[in-house]
Amino acid sequence: MDSLSFYPTLTEELLDKCGCVCDKYDFSYLIEGSYRSLRPRGKNTVKLEDSLESWKIENDGLRICRQITIESPSYLYGKNGLLCSEASLGICIIWNNKTLTQMGYIKPESIVNKGESLVCNFKHEFLPGEIKGDLVLDTVLYVQKEAENVHPGEEHLINEAGVTIGTIDSIALDFDSLYMDFPIKEVKDPNMPLWWLELNQWDDPTQDPFNEDYVCLYLNSHYSFCPKVGDTIKNVDILVEIVSTAYLMIIKKIEEMGYLVPTLDGNNLEVGSISQAMYYFYTSCDPALKPESIDLLQKTIRINIERMLKGGQSE
Repeated sequence: MDSLSFYPTLTEELLDKCGCVCDKYDFSYLIEGSYRSLRPRGKNTVKLEDSLESWKIENDGLRICRQITIESPSYLYGKNGLLCSEASLGICIIWNNKTLTQMGYIKPESIVNKGESLVCNFKHEFLPGEIKGDLVLDTVLYVQKEAENVHPGEEHLINEAGVTIGTIDSIALDFDSLYMDFPIKEVKDPNMPLWWLELNQWDDPTQDPFNEDYVCLYLNSHYSFCPKVGDTIKNVDILVEIVSTAYLMIIKKIEEMGYLVPTLDGNNLEVGSISQAMYYFYTSCDPALKPESIDLLQKTIRINIERMLKGGQSE
C-alpha cells in the first residue's frame, strides 16, 4: 500500500468502508487419503507445525484454503473508489517462492454473491516438490474487467484489466524454520561483543526445552553491522557466520554430554526439546551434516545455514 502509484490504490480507510473480512488461512496436507491440518505459529514469518511431526513440504506438498468477504464492494467503485463504475473487481492470491525463484497466482475456487456482499473461497494445492524453503502469499485486489464506458469524474481511475489496485494482506511462510525458531534476544550494550551464545541449565537436551531459558543467542544492536535490528534482517553474511557457529556449539555440547546419537537418530525426543530442534535441522540439511569430525561438521553446517538463510535471494 506504500508504493508510488499514479492512480488510487487501496487504503486502510477504504478497506474498512467496504467491510473486508479475511478468514485465517487453513493449511493442511494429504496423508493416507485425508487432509491433516497444520498449525501456523509466528507473526512476521510463520512456521507450520504438524502434530504428527512427519510433514515436509518437499515430500508432502501443501494445501491452502481461505475465505475473503467484502460486505460492501460498492465503496470500491466510482470516483471516490478504485474502479470505474462499469469495471469488474477481482480478488486473487499471488504466491512467491524465492528459493526456487518462481511465482504464480490463485483465483477463487468459487465466488458467491450474498445480497450486496461478495464471498470468495480459495483452495489451492502445491504438489510435493513444487515449492521449497519459503512461500509468500499476498491477497490482492485487481481490475478483472475494464469498463467499456468511463463515467465523468472517473478519468483518474485505472481502467486496465489485470492491474493490481491494492494488497489486502500478506503472509510469509518459512519451511526451513531455522532462523525464526532460534531463541534470540536483542541487546544494545557498547561494553559487550557483537554476539554471544548462552547455554544454561542443561540436564538432558533430549528433554530440556529449546527456549531462551536453555539456549539464547544475543545480538548486540549497538554495532551498526548487527545482522538483526527489530523485525529487519541485514548483513546476512554476518548472520550466516553467527548462526553457523551457534549450531556448531550446540551440537558439540550435546555430543560432550553423550546425547548425540539419540539426537541424530530422533529417538525418544521430547516435543520442543533442544535435541528435537537439532534433529529437525540435521534431517533438513542437504548436503548432509558430517559429524565425524569438527572441521567437516563446521563446513557442512556453514553450507546449510547459508542455503537456509539466503534461499533464492540474489546478492
